[in-house]
Amino acid sequence: MDHVVGWVKNYSMVFLLMTVLTSVAAKKEYRKYIQLFVEIILVITLAGPLLGALGKSNDLFEKISYDSFWQGLEGMKLDQEKIDFIQEEAYLSYYEKAIAADVKLMAEEAGYAALAVSVTLSDAFEVEALELEVARQDTEKVIVGTVGEKPESGEITALREKIAAHYQVDAQTVSIVD
Repeated sequence: MDHVVGWVKNYSMVFLLMTVLTSVAAKKEYRKYIQLFVEIILVITLAGPLLGALGKSNDLFEKISYDSFWQGLEGMKLDQEKIDFIQEEAYLSYYEKAIAADVKLMAEEAGYAALAVSVTLSDAFEVEALELEVARQDTEKVIVGTVGEKPESGEITALREKIAAHYQVDAQTVSIVD
């Protein structure tokens, strides 16, 4: 009973305060907005005990904050997936550049200058294709007439097999143009 009497007192005080606020409004144009505000406050005051009957109002706010927490967590999960995807692309690019530099060194050790190196990696960071264009370091080529397809030299074959063995791929994956 004390709870009901306290609620009636609170509602009466809010109602009185809002009535004074409505009557004190300076211009008639603002009265309709103030009237709407007063009605919203009165409805909230009136609904307080009803929310208490359905469950504590704090429980409602806890449920709302719990849902917003899970929504925020889901958003963070999506953001993390985007970051992981971007980092994976960066790692893939960095790894391709590192392999290209390593292959250039292998070519130089074999006595060739690497003119161009192209490395393609799979999503699992495995070498899918490796293309290498080389030229002999100590000789210059002079071509007169037409050049047909010539057989591959033993040194090029040895370099191809060395690169294939080093990266544990099939020798057909490595393409070397002399």
